[in-house]
Amino acid sequence: MAAKTTELDAVNICLNVIGEASINALTGTLPFEVTLARSIIDETTRELCQDDYIFNKEENVTLTPNVSDNIAIPASYIQIIANTTDTEYTIRYNGGSPILYSMTDKTSTFTSDITVDIVYLLDFEDLPEAAKRYVNIRAARVYADRLVGSKDIRAFTAQDEMEAKAKLGNYQHGVGRHNMLQNPSVKSTLNRTL
Repeated sequence: MAAKTTELDAVNICLNVIGEASINALTGTLPFEVTLARSIIDETTRELCQDDYIFNKEENVTLTPNVSDNIAIPASYIQIIANTTDTEYTIRYNGGSPILYSMTDKTSTFTSDITVDIVYLLDFEDLPEAAKRYVNIRAARVYADRLVGSKDIRAFTAQDEMEAKAKLGNYQHGVGRHNMLQNPSVKSTLNRTL
């Protein structure tokens, strides 16, 4: 049985795309090519997590103000989405610490709990296989572009990247069980009274 994709596997995919030999571990002093591959995998993972997917979004999370009437934001929160259409939140920094800021009310002071949706920044190892595959292929293409700049490699990996993105979309829609009837605007039309 095949094992789940690891960060080492992802680094080796990047190395293999440009014809470099695979490595056995990500410990100790690493060559420049390995360090660059790792960096691009992290960059690609962060880029992927900026969008909300079924695997990195949690709905209806209650956030509670601290004694300073601020809501401290953990480093793993990449986006905070209001549950209502008339409110917008963002993450601001107060002395280097991330806190919640209400764009609507122009304040970072909160006197009661709020309920929001959270989009999380995940590590590569915490992604589902469909997302890992997409990150692998995209990171390998970016890696090859930056290190070698070969148009042949780019064309080959661009097609793979499109296929991996499509499979990620299939995963999203299959696991999420999305249904147009669950869309709030459609749902309100279906629930109208006569």
